[in-house]
Amino acid sequence: MKLIKVYKKNRLNAVSLIGICTIVIGSIAFFKVTAQSNNQNQEMMITENKITETAINEDNTVLVEVWSDYLCPWCYIGEANLDNAIADLGINATVVYKSFQSNPTLQGAFTVNEIAKQSGFSLEEARKKSKYIEDMASSANLELHMDAVIMVNTMDAHRLAYMAKQRGHGKAMAKRLFEASYLEAKNIADPNVLTELGEEFGISKEETLAMLKSDQYRAEIKSEIQEGINNGLRGVPYFVINKKYSLSGAQPKEVFKETLSGILKDYGPYKSLISKSPSGYTCDENGCEVPNKQ
Repeated sequence: MKLIKVYKKNRLNAVSLIGICTIVIGSIAFFKVTAQSNNQNQEMMITENKITETAINEDNTVLVEVWSDYLCPWCYIGEANLDNAIADLGINATVVYKSFQSNPTLQGAFTVNEIAKQSGFSLEEARKKSKYIEDMASSANLELHMDAVIMVNTMDAHRLAYMAKQRGHGKAMAKRLFEASYLEAKNIADPNVLTELGEEFGISKEETLAMLKSDQYRAEIKSEIQEGINNGLRGVPYFVINKKYSLSGAQPKEVFKETLSGILKDYGPYKSLISKSPSGYTCDENGCEVPNKQ
């Protein structure tokens, strides 16, 4: 089995204030796809994850864990290419979305043009790069309006998505947040926007506001980010298939198709670990179990 990785060329050193521009208007338009032999077939380590995965017991099923950020256009494009590949192959797939923050220290709200100005880009240069991204999105049957995107800190958007994921709407909420940002030019850090999006999935305004005013799900988001890093994540989008194989970057649909079909052909569908014995005594962070014998 081959692992496909995408490497960035001529990476831009972004200004410290707005490092997120490396994703949107930096040298992200130039990718080189290379193949690497998989000399290590051992399962990649997956750290704790409290989200319950959908039961997987059907033939030709793959588990795809996707790390992404809602202000990464390549994440939106890459995930669309993944969905299109799954549809073309006609396979059963469980897709679990996980969090990553491209710039966790970003404060305020900025347009792409404002970021370009602060980064030393001319507006013409920024528009060319934006046009390139929009063309790539079009090839994935997506519509992006790069000039209107509002760059903000995405922690609260991830927390809302996590809440929706616990209610079975993780994938739909992820798509909705991308649409809100790239198609509707909404500020996805604005509580009013987030409450409106939550209501679309049955989450009441009061529930969303209570979550936003607290630290709820912050630890879970950080845990997902660390999980991705432990699995080799260096940038998003990042895909882990069947907890063994990784794809990095906004891969074309055909790469996803080749990879998924190759995994199924060589190794069959994903099978989650099923315990066939009663639980024994264990130790955890709180100590060790000791039977209370009378």
